[in-house]
Amino acid sequence: MAMGSPKHLAITIAGAVSLGSYEAGALYELLEAIRQHNQQVEREQEGQPIQVDVLTGASAGGMTATILAQKLLFDGPSFVDAAGNSSPWKNPLYETWVERITLNGLLDTEDRPIAEGGDPALLSVLSSQLIESIAQEKLLGDVQDGTIVDHGAHPAIGPEGEIRLGMALTNLTGINYGLPMLGGGAFQYTRFEDSLRRKLTRSDRSVETWQQVAAAAVASGAFPVAFRTKDLTRNYADYAAQQPLGWTEGARQFNYSDGGILQNQPLGMAKELMDDADGHQHSEERFYLFVSPNPMSDQVDATLNENNVNMVRVLGRIGSVYMGQAMFQDWVEADAVNARVARLDAQARQLADSLASGTMTEAEVASRMASHAALLKLLYPQEGQQPLGSVLPGDAETQEQAATRLRRQYAAELAQVGGADSAAGQLLLSGIQVLERSAGLGEMDFMQIYGVVIDPGKLAGAGIAAFVGFFDESYRRHDYECGRERVQALIAQMNADAAAPAAGRLDGQLGPIHYTPVPVQIDHTLDGLLLNQIRREDVQTLKEGLTRRVNQILTHELTNPVERYPAQWGADLALGVVLNWEFSRAVQG
Repeated sequence: MAMGSPKHLAITIAGAVSLGSYEAGALYELLEAIRQHNQQVEREQEGQPIQVDVLTGASAGGMTATILAQKLLFDGPSFVDAAGNSSPWKNPLYETWVERITLNGLLDTEDRPIAEGGDPALLSVLSSQLIESIAQEKLLGDVQDGTIVDHGAHPAIGPEGEIRLGMALTNLTGINYGLPMLGGGAFQYTRFEDSLRRKLTRSDRSVETWQQVAAAAVASGAFPVAFRTKDLTRNYADYAAQQPLGWTEGARQFNYSDGGILQNQPLGMAKELMDDADGHQHSEERFYLFVSPNPMSDQVDATLNENNVNMVRVLGRIGSVYMGQAMFQDWVEADAVNARVARLDAQARQLADSLASGTMTEAEVASRMASHAALLKLLYPQEGQQPLGSVLPGDAETQEQAATRLRRQYAAELAQVGGADSAAGQLLLSGIQVLERSAGLGEMDFMQIYGVVIDPGKLAGAGIAAFVGFFDESYRRHDYECGRERVQALIAQMNADAAAPAAGRLDGQLGPIHYTPVPVQIDHTLDGLLLNQIRREDVQTLKEGLTRRVNQILTHELTNPVERYPAQWGADLALGVVLNWEFSRAVQG
């Protein structure tokens, strides 16, 4: 078998706080597997390479996606050792999430000017400077003559030398939009869910590009209250398609917080970026990989009632409700689209079976062809005409482009009736096209999603809202290895399933992936680490650091004019106090 066309992979990385170490281990192992696989395919000129086209992320996942994008484009050798072999414990992901992020670094909140690494306005409980410095080191620390140094691309990068990056952001400033209402006027609303999306290429190594991306990565990871918010300058061109109210050109500055607040698992963004990358030309060879330390388990709390929900509990529950909605919204939408596409496939098969039976006369075929042609003329209108049916606003695909795509997607059904050029084949194709377009499915595809998730009870750093991993490098190393182990198991399962017949619209499998993994090294005594197992000196370090910071905030707020913080400063202060109390209570309990 000769070398085939590549399989296209989009990776979505969820928010994870200190469990970014788990995601780092999973991503390292995946990339190492792709590296070995692609090199074997190239060497033997047989099989299909795997190409990473899209990276999206939220919060910690947004930061990881950004670092990964640059290293894949310009520093592929950083993932292997000097001899070109696997390097699980010396690579940009391990260095960032296991070695670099420490408890002492997060508590280094000395009152210094921002230019010197301090937080003079005392706007966060933990040090934002640590996150800023990591972004600078990993994204802007290898510059020569005003450009990013090119050490060579990773084998996961395709021949086009590009990758599409998307980061979820929460726009605290907000942007106004309007929806027209019957009878005149518009319903105005303010949108806070935002993102930064960029096509990054090996031909663009400008520092300016990566400064913008680095700033957005910091903003995406600005966990509320823990880290200060981030200002970003955005251009109207990024929003022109949505037509915001009162903004028609130029640039504006907005204030951003953690992207996971509203969109913690941006699978939908990955789908949109993949559409942009291939124009729906490789739907049967598209795959999505979702990386998260959370399996989205049952969140129901049946113990709640009006007699036991105090203010602290209801605030905590509201936080869980918000996060729960942010976590699964894209999953629900993807599942709904998959169900609709599956119905279309079933209808296509039924139509093909009917045509293959030969019971339809030539006159009936001609009559139905004429009906389909009339409908398609309405569904794909000429300039100035209004479309008929539930066609999506962004569906710019022409009738000819759709027909070309559908010939590939439904090749088996078309072959069943004598081929796409036969009378029955033309009728089948036009019938599918009418069904798809009228259902608004032209821009939608079946999403083949692999998940790299784990029971948080097996991790060391999952406690205190996933902050425990910051206490000690051994905890982060444990979770990193858990991520590697989970991907090794997933690939083993992929390889076992590769020969199994596809079901429904699953036209292919991401596997088999040919590679030899390096064994993981997990200290199982840290599995499901309990808070009372944390070293007491670490607990004391955290308590003293948080107490010092809250005292700094109190002193600062009470010695500055209240007018500088209209109404909001009290809420911010209360959150800081509550957070300190919750941390102290948790680690002591």
